[in-house]
Amino acid sequence: MSTLTRALSLIDPDELVALTRDLVRIPSVVRPDDPSANESAVAAHVERWMRAQGFDVEVQDVAPGRPNVLASLGDRAAGPTLLLEGHTDVVTEGDPAAWTHPPFGAALADGKIYGRGAADMKAGLAAALIAAVAIKRSGASLAGRLVVGALVDEEGDMLGAKHLCTTPIGRELSAAIICEPEQNELCLEQRGVVWARVTARGRMAHGAMPEAGANPITALAALIADAPRLERRLRALCARSRYLRPPTVTPTVIAAPVAGVPQSNVIPAAAQATLDVRLTPGPDAETVTKEIDEACRRAADACPGVSVEWTPVNGFRLATRVERTEPLVRAMVGAVRKVTGRPARWGGVPGSTDGTILRMELGIPIVTCGPGHRLIPHQVDEHVEVAELVDAARIYAAAALAYLKP
Repeated sequence: MSTLTRALSLIDPDELVALTRDLVRIPSVVRPDDPSANESAVAAHVERWMRAQGFDVEVQDVAPGRPNVLASLGDRAAGPTLLLEGHTDVVTEGDPAAWTHPPFGAALADGKIYGRGAADMKAGLAAALIAAVAIKRSGASLAGRLVVGALVDEEGDMLGAKHLCTTPIGRELSAAIICEPEQNELCLEQRGVVWARVTARGRMAHGAMPEAGANPITALAALIADAPRLERRLRALCARSRYLRPPTVTPTVIAAPVAGVPQSNVIPAAAQATLDVRLTPGPDAETVTKEIDEACRRAADACPGVSVEWTPVNGFRLATRVERTEPLVRAMVGAVRKVTGRPARWGGVPGSTDGTILRMELGIPIVTCGPGHRLIPHQVDEHVEVAELVDAARIYAAAALAYLKP
């Protein structure tokens, strides 16, 4: 029996389903007004489970109650280090009454596991854990090291990924499989995002005498009206992609005044808006900055007496792309064929992931591939299909063995 065959035979679907359901049952919605609402409980479960399987486990405190958990197998001195990455936080469940099954009940029905985080992304995390355990149980010899990372805060500021990049184990990474829900497609491209928080500053005045002031809201209106022009300019700079939507510029937040109490008869001193700018691969941060600067200048020119400036909320998350010639990509292509008997299906990630940070900060190749329909995250009745979940674990195991083959 080959090493691969032995490892795949040790992936127990029942064990995988049970682990996924256990993780879903642990609420890990981060609620800033509740210090106990974080990823600590699910991280502790992952830590205990991997220690029980005999893995070397490192816990990194990223913020109070918010630890990264890294479980390792193999010797980094023997070759490259491959990361299987998942995150432990989930978004709000919303109104539990709107769910067919309780959002943290992890109901198993019709071949699907239901619950908040079932797809995004406790299923992918469980599949990565089970794949690593199957490799260990098989006794396979690895030319390098396999690391499973359960990181915090992907749904927020990606603090877990940013912290990992500053640590010794992070700096030793050679490649990463990002286990996000992408229907087990191999996604080599991700859209980038810049949240441009625009502040317009004018001069307060009475609403009945607007000529005595300078209205910052008018400048924001000019900026929003100009958003299609900014979008067209960014599309001209970005590369076209078969798998990603073209760049978009979407106003998402507008607020005035910035300080003080809103009053119907007062022109505010300042107003703010946020533009959600999505990018495909191509321009760097400096180029994107220049385009948004120009849009702000045009808005200010349209409203004498008003200044318009902006800042990127949480910095730049630029679009990423990895070539098919990368060894990790070749390993995953072979893994998909061996596991499913079909050629790999290609796709693109519509948003950013922890992989965005790993690619930007460390320069390592990343492939996003995981169980779950890409449109189901953050919705009521979120779920993952068990068959897809099992395939994901098998793909991870086969890809890791190919990438770390002696």
